[in-house]
Amino acid sequence: MQHVDQQLAVFAKGQKNNKGKAITAVMYTRVSTKEQADNNQSLFTQAKHIKQFAMNNDLQIIGEFGGTYESAKSDERVQFKQMIAFVKRHKVDAIVVYSMDRFSRSGPNAIYISEQLRKIGTEIISVTQPVDASTAAGELQQGIYFMFSQYENQQRRLKSMAGTREKLLQGHWVTKPPLGYKKITEGGQKKIVITKEGRLLAAAFRRKIKYNYEFTEISKWLSTRGLKVSHMFDVSKK
Repeated sequence: MQHVDQQLAVFAKGQKNNKGKAITAVMYTRVSTKEQADNNQSLFTQAKHIKQFAMNNDLQIIGEFGGTYESAKSDERVQFKQMIAFVKRHKVDAIVVYSMDRFSRSGPNAIYISEQLRKIGTEIISVTQPVDASTAAGELQQGIYFMFSQYENQQRRLKSMAGTREKLLQGHWVTKPPLGYKKITEGGQKKIVITKEGRLLAAAFRRKIKYNYEFTEISKWLSTRGLKVSHMFDVSKK
């Protein structure tokens, strides 16, 4: 249990902080994509380990945040911002995460946020990466975790971009199909096919070319056939 003692060393002995109150904490869990949130047990696993850690160390969890998908490359996250506001308002002693990359992958900005939190008496505790950020060495190690998380994020992005470029060169459509088309799998191959809406749009463009209709007229023609389009701009005007 030495690593746990090091993490909680910023507080006084026992389960009290330096103000003599019970150590309060919030838990924050997240995954990076909706697919991860829907299809795997990562959020459940994170929450399970955090709650077990809190129980083993007599931390009082007074708030739970996250529990959803939020990209960690930016700290402009809804649940994240709500958590920070809650922590400041209630003077919470600690934010407990499963690992540092669950808190943030923004590198220098994550270090800045952790420094600002430390100034108001709030420590970031990782269940799987124990450090005592109240010491110079611990603060450095925590910063390294944040910077390495950012590096991993950048490497993942580069690999993704390389894969996307290769698919484009092979003639594959790599994003969501435009209005009027959908993706299907046929004979083990993914294809993009035109839909009923697509055929209506094609007919509308032909009418535009043939009769030089205004966009509003085309829009009304489509609407009578069950397809509503935006009036944000008129493609017939320059």
